[in-house]
Amino acid sequence: MKLLKNLGWFLLTVLSFYFIYGLVQSMALSALGLGASIFGVLPLYVVLSGAYVYGVYRWYQTEKVSIQTTAFNRHIWLPTLVLLVAITAQFFLPEDPSVSQQIVSQLTVEQPAFGFFMVVVFAPLTEELIFRGMLARYLFPKQDNSKQTLLFLLVSSVLFALGHFPGDVQQFFVYFSLGFSLGLAYISRKGLVYSISLHALNNLVSFLMILML
Repeated sequence: MKLLKNLGWFLLTVLSFYFIYGLVQSMALSALGLGASIFGVLPLYVVLSGAYVYGVYRWYQTEKVSIQTTAFNRHIWLPTLVLLVAITAQFFLPEDPSVSQQIVSQLTVEQPAFGFFMVVVFAPLTEELIFRGMLARYLFPKQDNSKQTLLFLLVSSVLFALGHFPGDVQQFFVYFSLGFSLGLAYISRKGLVYSISLHALNNLVSFLMILML
């Protein structure tokens, strides 16, 4: 019964991500598409998105997550290594951008200031809060052994991949590998700072590559 209740609460946080934050994001993009000034839209987007992030973070803090040290989180460098391997592997795969990647690329070129805040700042904050923080808080609050931690890593990676709406198996595994490295970062420091930072760094590199190419 408790598991079903916690599952319901977690699904509520996912819905808040897509409907509340998604609404803020879509309204800002629509305003820009209609010719509104970036100087008016961007501050409002930052304030509303920041308020959402703050609210979800306070919600996340209401219960502590217990993560025991296992082979998965013993080495602080492991998440970064996994991320680098995943990024390197993408260069050997056929170019196959997902729908979300195409949207991000177009937005970055057309509205770089807005794109920076959406991709480099708020995407890492919101996605790590939901797919790592709130998932752990409600469904994996006590990771007492490596099996529980591995299950958390797999579930969070699958949800993270599906949350980016991959169009095929290759796109799914690209997002899955990224999600796995970020999950390792979360359990490595037993908190969100490392995973958010690593996620932001990954997105910053992608953001700069789009601008330079």
